Amino acid sequence: MKKYLYLLVILGSLSIACSDFLEQGPKYNLTLENAVTNYQGAKNIVNGMYSVLTSSVFGGELSGQWSSQAGVWKKQEKNYTMSYKEGENDNASTWQAWYKLVNAANAAVIAVNKLDVNKFPSPKEKEALIAEARTMRGWAYGYLFWMFGHWWDADDSPYGILYRNQMANLNNLQVARSSVGESYTKIFEDLDAGIQHLNDFTTSRYLSKQLAQIMKAKLLLNRGAMRNNVQDLKDALTLVLEVKANAPASWKMESDLAAMYKKGWDSEEVLWARYLGDQAEPTFSEWTYSYGVIYDNIYYDIATDWLQSDPRWEVITDSVRSPETWDTRNFFGLKKLCHGGRVAEPSAPYTTYYFRYAELYLMEAELKARLDDYSVADALAPLNEMRRKRTHPVLPDLSASTKKELLRTIFQEICVELFLENGSEYFASLRFINDTDASPVQNKPWIYTLKQDVNFTEDQYCWPIPENERVKNFLAEQNPGLGK
Repeated sequence: MKKYLYLLVILGSLSIACSDFLEQGPKYNLTLENAVTNYQGAKNIVNGMYSVLTSSVFGGELSGQWSSQAGVWKKQEKNYTMSYKEGENDNASTWQAWYKLVNAANAAVIAVNKLDVNKFPSPKEKEALIAEARTMRGWAYGYLFWMFGHWWDADDSPYGILYRNQMANLNNLQVARSSVGESYTKIFEDLDAGIQHLNDFTTSRYLSKQLAQIMKAKLLLNRGAMRNNVQDLKDALTLVLEVKANAPASWKMESDLAAMYKKGWDSEEVLWARYLGDQAEPTFSEWTYSYGVIYDNIYYDIATDWLQSDPRWEVITDSVRSPETWDTRNFFGLKKLCHGGRVAEPSAPYTTYYFRYAELYLMEAELKARLDDYSVADALAPLNEMRRKRTHPVLPDLSASTKKELLRTIFQEICVELFLENGSEYFASLRFINDTDASPVQNKPWIYTLKQDVNFTEDQYCWPIPENERVKNFLAEQNPGLGK
């Protein structure tokens, strides 16, 4: 039965090519109607969503693209130069994989909703399962928005997400993009369901109420900082402080940074991560961390200076064996992510840290620094609280005398603490303004300082809608400047 339901989710997660619909759609519909007939079936279809995350595009591949886009990692050239175009480097496989996840979440929402409440131990259990599926959908759409939409635009911008809340089939293939404002509304509705009905954190392998709160806070932070919207920033801070005050004590900072990374997804510090432990050799689902960061261990000048002057550098890097069987050389690599590499440690926890506790402090510090209600000391406090939680390595307190100096300090801390983990450097490089350097790019987002050799515009902050989507969905309008 378990294997049968696992097959159900895979069928329900098919890409939206017409041939797939014609060949697999009827089988899926029949399976969905017959399989989810009881509480166990409802739990299985919700649990099945997580199997979609084993695709490499949900891991270090995306983190690496965003880090390169920020101008801190010398690897993904198309992202560094922002040279992506429709039909050429348009990230079609990423688009398809994330919409598979949306499709799996939609299947779970529909199936659990249809099942009579009497099939569940309690109405609360039914609500929790629906909320889990909706939170996965909201999380997925949030990332799709960040990757392929103008998430920084005004609400009336037409370049929002391409939203589907039904199983993909030929009848709903033609879907126009939502506006930016509509996109946020739909995503927040799903995350709010998780905030209201999801259970508290127990393990990083599954979604939780706290993750729904944090995802909404990150969306509000990015939007609020880009639009200079004080209410967004206040709402984000409220969520961050609620999580900090009410999250289970089992989710907490670890004192030993090296031990935290060694545990990977099993660390107490990790709220939500991509779990690959059920695979014999997870390296084949995590090329970037098990292979890429070993051979491509070069970073751009500013990032290198920040990293190598920080006490964490000696902890997060080490000599690592080549990831090729024929190559016996050792490289000085980012051990926090690559562990021993795919040859020496094929079963290491190659973790994508979607969110861990340290980032909670970083968000609190940034939000307080951006709001006039708080002093420099108020905003510095969570930053130094985070640093004091570490005993290995010991991190001295940071200081700042002005808000400008404080914001620069927070930006640097984000880049160093979360380096190459989840793309945080990229969004921070857009949110933070370099107003302290006398340079040609002064008073512009930090991304322009980090990439002074690249000529780009705001339109290139996101990726193009892939050609294979636009070929079959004539209503999918392309992002400005990214078409053929």
